[in-house]
Amino acid sequence: MIVYDADGKEYLIEETDLKGGESKLYTVEKHPELRAKIFKEEYRTRGREAKILEWENMIERNELNKSFCDQVVVPKKCLYLQKNNQKSSGFAGCLMDEQANFKNIKEIYTAKDLSYPEKVWIARNLCVLTNRIHELKREVIIGDYSNIIVFPANGTVKLIDVDTCQLVTIYRNKRVLCPCTVGVRELIAPEIAGRLKKEKTDLENVDQDADNPIFNKYTDFYAMAYHIFALLMNGSSPFASMANMEAISQHPSKNVSSIDIDQFHAAEKGEFVFARHLLFKKAPEYAPKYKMLSPELRKLFERAFIEGAKNPKVRPEAKEFYDALTEYLESLEECHCGHYGHYMPSTYTGECEWCRIENLK
Repeated sequence: MIVYDADGKEYLIEETDLKGGESKLYTVEKHPELRAKIFKEEYRTRGREAKILEWENMIERNELNKSFCDQVVVPKKCLYLQKNNQKSSGFAGCLMDEQANFKNIKEIYTAKDLSYPEKVWIARNLCVLTNRIHELKREVIIGDYSNIIVFPANGTVKLIDVDTCQLVTIYRNKRVLCPCTVGVRELIAPEIAGRLKKEKTDLENVDQDADNPIFNKYTDFYAMAYHIFALLMNGSSPFASMANMEAISQHPSKNVSSIDIDQFHAAEKGEFVFARHLLFKKAPEYAPKYKMLSPELRKLFERAFIEGAKNPKVRPEAKEFYDALTEYLESLEECHCGHYGHYMPSTYTGECEWCRIENLK
């Protein structure tokens, strides 16, 4: 297959087995360091092309330094299907750097080959990534936080598929919104989920503009906090829970089926069972004890998931989590149990939480 960049330069590409819901990846002949991302026809929209061109402009204007590009896989060029009179047309996708030996961040949550301090380090690097995006001169919001990959060898965290990010461009002296129209349900902030439910719509069709976008830095902070919590708590969602059988047994009018353990309902109501006493629900046993986390981290999670459910603007920013994670990382030491990867805070006096969890199986 032959595609062209905006200047008419030709690229011979070959399909790989790698594909997502919206696109496929191709190798690029004579350029092993590159990959071509070709969108399925229904996703070759003007809005997506505009986003990729905006990222191109940021590169050309030197708005993206090396540190930024080390953490964000930025599109290098738009790709087109036709070349007419030295001008390309028929938007198809983009060129980007090849990535190898990585895992999606969700695979890292419960990875057995990584120690607990390594997962804390990865969580800290996620804060750095989030801050880099929000510090851009352009108004860029990640939006879809499922596009986070991790390189286990060194803990590097990267954002991919930035064509899904929300950003604002200037067109004819007006601010124009290029929206994020995709997202994974558990990473979507409750105020967004609530609005979509109320208006009986979805991310593609919700009414929004540059002055009132549905995603913002506070919704990013929610998704960031979700990932951090899962990394520190053995893959548990902040809103995971199980029925408290002891409490239920003491209340004949209650039964297991009557207990609402739906995580999305809990997120909307701020039912963060790790910190809030809920009579008939308790934290899942596969998660370490919440008190294992430092007081600083616990306060941040409670702002993110309890107070933030009512007032998103109180959610902690990336810098706050970064500082708390740095302090927590320094407090960790190898557990007396001697098992690989088992670390606990030096001030923690309880049993090894990782041994307890392993013994559940």
